[in-house]
Amino acid sequence: MKFNALIGTSILAMTVATPAYAQSGSTTDAFGGEIVVTAQRQSERLQDVPIAVSAFSSEALEKQQIDNASDLQLTLPNVTFSKGNFTGSSFTIRGIGDLCVGSSCDSATAIHVNGSPLFQTRIFETEYFDLERVEVLRGPQGTLFGRNATSGVVNFVTAKPKVGQFQASADGEYGNFDAWKVKGMVNIPLGDTLALRAAGFYLKRDGYTKNLFDDSRIDGRDMYAVRGSIRWEPSPDTTLDLMGYYFREKDDRLRIQKQFCQRDPTGILGCLNNRRDAEKVNGNSTFPSVLGSREVFALNGISPLLGLGTGSLYGPDANAGAIEPADVRTVNTDFTPEYFTDEIQAQAHFEHNFGAIRLGLTGIYQRTRVDSRQDYNLDVANRATIQPGLNALAFLAANGIPTGLPAPLPAFAPGSAAYFAPIAAALIPDGPTGKLCTSNTNPNGLGVFGGDAVCGDNALAFDRSVGKTESWSGEAIISSDFDGPFNFLLGGIYAKSKSTNVDYYVNAFSIDYFASLEVVPVFWTGC
Repeated sequence: MKFNALIGTSILAMTVATPAYAQSGSTTDAFGGEIVVTAQRQSERLQDVPIAVSAFSSEALEKQQIDNASDLQLTLPNVTFSKGNFTGSSFTIRGIGDLCVGSSCDSATAIHVNGSPLFQTRIFETEYFDLERVEVLRGPQGTLFGRNATSGVVNFVTAKPKVGQFQASADGEYGNFDAWKVKGMVNIPLGDTLALRAAGFYLKRDGYTKNLFDDSRIDGRDMYAVRGSIRWEPSPDTTLDLMGYYFREKDDRLRIQKQFCQRDPTGILGCLNNRRDAEKVNGNSTFPSVLGSREVFALNGISPLLGLGTGSLYGPDANAGAIEPADVRTVNTDFTPEYFTDEIQAQAHFEHNFGAIRLGLTGIYQRTRVDSRQDYNLDVANRATIQPGLNALAFLAANGIPTGLPAPLPAFAPGSAAYFAPIAAALIPDGPTGKLCTSNTNPNGLGVFGGDAVCGDNALAFDRSVGKTESWSGEAIISSDFDGPFNFLLGGIYAKSKSTNVDYYVNAFSIDYFASLEVVPVFWTGC
């Protein structure tokens, strides 16, 4: 169901194609509007722009139901968009994009808003609303757009306030999974030279991925964004634009999608490479399982007779007997995903015409944050495979190391119950058949042994991707509009971006188990 409302004295005129390409030679779009772009940092007819550029007007975006970056790639040739496993994304043009997964990577595709560069932007997670147009430029653009852009530029041009006009519009949708989406804008004139424009959207829906573990729905959305703009036109030759933007999302979005695997029965590779089956990876091939195994304990001098270790590399693995549904929207996980991100943008643009010479000054401040946690295996570990080790730990916590065991034994200082008791109290506080506790993903460094833990009925494994980026840039452009064959464009830009607290955590019960029972004793023996 969808409803629309439009109130006002005028309707915005479309200015760009749907989509249009510079090579086409056309001067109007499919809706009859003149094709005007700023691909060369000044307003020009698309026919006169000697570069490969595609442009979408606001009407084209609506008619073709282009609501986000995933939709945009379906309409543009040589363009692909993908989300990464670590809260990042890649916008690729002509096969060139960002193949690096690190937070410090610089994408080959530059993302701009009103001509200003954005860094680590979350704009690909939000919905498009109240845009004047979207321009996609192919090929290297570093000279014109002032930053490394070897594959191209995506420039989002927001709708500007209209001086002397009142406008308002609203748009709403409702769908299955109790999905709500509303968009709206209002343009208010404030005298003869000033106007205010406010726009925003809100989207909320239940998750369309079913979690068999607790029969819940995950991978939902709860997000909104607002944008406020002010335009001041004190004279026909002078314009000042101010823009503020805020986006926020907090929900149970899945950052890592469901994985299919042809299970390797040996546990060496985890998955075979012949085909994709609806099976889980062999847990004996994963880092936490190997680290906490009885075989690795024995390598470090801890007698196998103690019975410690979270399973055996030659026995059933944590995913033994797991059933992986073939439906891509059905998973089985005992850790509910958490997703939070927000972004602030504040931009100012001043423009003045000195006859045939135009001066433009632009500055922008941007801050983004992201924090996401989820079960990176999307599974429920088979507790039976580690139960013997839990029983052994509980026995040692109550009785200490039995006498008469063959040497060598690690220096368990001196191997009494007093050493094992605090370890068991942290990892299995309710006894060997009770809750299992894993270190939380907080930067305080406390972990499970400092009282900062996440506990559950099974051995948990989850990750966390977190980061904060602040950036700003200032740009000046002087251009000419002479009648003769000579014209020029001179510009300069300075940009600075800083990312802090950019961390990636991998937490698992087996890692805590290994750290408490193996690393410390080995350190004590001087190995």
